[in-house]
Amino acid sequence: MKNLFVLKSPLQVINALEAVAHFKLSKNIFVLIYTDSLVNENQMRELADSNSMPDIEFIHVKKEFKSKFLKYVQLIKEFKKDSYNHIFLGEIGKFHKVLLANIKKEKVFLLDDGTATIKFYNEVIKTNKYNRYKFKEMRFLLFGLRVKIKDKINLFTYFDFEPIHGVEIVKNRLENLRKNNQGQECKHNEEIIYFIGEPLDQINVIDTDTYKDMIENLINMFKKKVIYIPHRYESKQLKKTVSSVDNKLFEIKNINKPIETYFIEQKIYPKHIISCSSTALTTLGMMYEEAIVNIIKIPENDNNRAYFDSFLREFYENSDKNRVITFRELGIIK
Repeated sequence: MKNLFVLKSPLQVINALEAVAHFKLSKNIFVLIYTDSLVNENQMRELADSNSMPDIEFIHVKKEFKSKFLKYVQLIKEFKKDSYNHIFLGEIGKFHKVLLANIKKEKVFLLDDGTATIKFYNEVIKTNKYNRYKFKEMRFLLFGLRVKIKDKINLFTYFDFEPIHGVEIVKNRLENLRKNNQGQECKHNEEIIYFIGEPLDQINVIDTDTYKDMIENLINMFKKKVIYIPHRYESKQLKKTVSSVDNKLFEIKNINKPIETYFIEQKIYPKHIISCSSTALTTLGMMYEEAIVNIIKIPENDNNRAYFDSFLREFYENSDKNRVITFRELGIIK
């Protein structure tokens, strides 16, 4: 039988390729759904174009369709014609729920997509509440489609989740990426820190001025060159603020691709990686076991409490305390 993958981000595509290798799957269909972000689309297309695995069919769902809803209905009805061995989803949105409710399959897995995976585990899997609907999802009923999920959604994940309510947890060890990285003579420099950017201002975790202070104080703390890798969804304001960092030890590197594949292609072995909560802390830590990986712990306050409730508090609690750098240690708060 075929295997169906529904993917919406570069990291989801990377993890889908890991799943193909891990489960030794054949007859695979990758449905790539594009959003408004051209950067996101280009990175996904590049991963598809550079794929060397056989037996993968790519279906591209572009943003240009007048009605995304009607396109989803069309796709679901098309996929209903077949039965599938595995379904792999990068997220669980309304389209994904209705897709699961209407096609025949043996097993369903959710792929990692950063912080969203931890949030889904806490809010859906732990509570065993899969079938929460909004009014827009009811529209699918008018086209003769079901909306209620009856499947267990298993996880193919880097994270150490506990199996619960019959959900299967399969460890994603990034074996495919690590295999591509083996045997390479890599450049490494102990005097370079790679700082992985995040669009934290857009979700009210910290403001742009504090973000800048964090970078500047980090340089002063380590006295090493800091190469900043921007996130593809960073706001114009954050980009402008980061660009105003005036220090000869600071460099912005726009890589326009997932950082995991960038280091492999450039034959770089990063020796020191820092971020606040980026999934790259996990993926790069797995790929480069000799690297120092530090987490900057942002203080909780009234503005960011919702994000702490959904993800960040648990992330910090489960992090290795020896890897954590606090705002107090950075000198941002006294």
